[in-house]
Amino acid sequence: MAITSPFEILQALDVKFRVSASGLPVNKSVDDAWVGVGFQINKLPLLARMDDVSEILPPPPLIRIPGVKFWVKGLANVRGSLMPVLDMKAFLYGQSTVIGKDSRILIVNKKGVTAGLLVEEVHGLRRFKPGEHRDEMDPDMGAIKQYLAGIFVDQVHRWNVFSVDKLVDTEQFLRVV
Repeated sequence: MAITSPFEILQALDVKFRVSASGLPVNKSVDDAWVGVGFQINKLPLLARMDDVSEILPPPPLIRIPGVKFWVKGLANVRGSLMPVLDMKAFLYGQSTVIGKDSRILIVNKKGVTAGLLVEEVHGLRRFKPGEHRDEMDPDMGAIKQYLAGIFVDQVHRWNVFSVDKLVDTEQFLRVV
């Protein structure tokens, strides 16, 4: 049988490709990875869910606010919006963060609370399989323990999962005066 039209050529190619593709593997669903931002407070390796951190910035110029707790560093103008910058080491451990070249602000917006969290250093994105999460915690974590939600372990660190939800749910964090 001679192929006479472009439509017949396409039909013949379709049949040929379908026969050839019959032995290819079936697409299998892949588990979603747990993705977090690695950072450090008081030399402790921590992770926050990627969904909880909207932006990471170097520390911007700050406007001091009189009458607030010492861990409130001030207000920052981030793209035309004022937001409080909170020193997480001072909030959790009572010691101010020494701002250096590695210091960063994690911008969080959770449950109506928008703030910049000052941390000592950011280690970038970390990916884990959901099954690698463990609910355990080190017993000597101190004040940060109430804000943790388990750990992930890689070849270098035991990453403590920092829960922004738990942070913004506490009265101690919300009361800045």
